[in-house]
Amino acid sequence: MRERRKFKRARKFFAVNIISVDAKGKHLRFDTIKNNPKFCDESGLDFSPEGMKIMCSKPLPEESKLQMKMLIPDEESLNLIRVNGEIRWFKQIKGKYRKYFVIGVRFRDISPDDKEKLIRLWKKYK
Repeated sequence: MRERRKFKRARKFFAVNIISVDAKGKHLRFDTIKNNPKFCDESGLDFSPEGMKIMCSKPLPEESKLQMKMLIPDEESLNLIRVNGEIRWFKQIKGKYRKYFVIGVRFRDISPDDKEKLIRLWKKYK
């Protein structure tokens, strides 16, 4: 299978906070839901300047638009990066005790400062 990505993914675990999801015009903001805050806290598995892979506890519809915060550590600090993205693919994984979902996200909107931070971290971990 031919690789379609321009950038190799940096394999690094990090925290991802999904703030909101917009699926076909239906908008959800997880930061306002008090009874299920765990839903929005997920784990990033790898990233590049163009996207990332997330291990998620709930299925999210393909082509949904996401608003997220990534928290990527390095030796000096935790780096907060705010980004909007779109789900490109997902698959369900059946674990020994529960099922979870792996989701591929392509970045859509990111500020120049956050893009610079992301590229610096990507170069460090790739």
